[in-house]
Amino acid sequence: MKFGYIILLGLLLLVDILTFTEVASLVREPSDLKVAIGLGLLLVLVVANFFVIRFSINKLKS
Repeated sequence: MKFGYIILLGLLLLVDILTFTEVASLVREPSDLKVAIGLGLLLVLVVANFFVIRFSINKLKS
């Protein structure tokens, strides 16, 4: 069962890389709206990472 949480963390890393690439491209745009969307997406990414990593670490410890 712990192997599933390790796979979850690996998939989270892949999603982080792809999402950060998208955020970086949005932040470089000259439009203020696209920059705001990029920063909002970055905030969602940080919050999601916090909860998924915290959940996985708690399950791996038990």
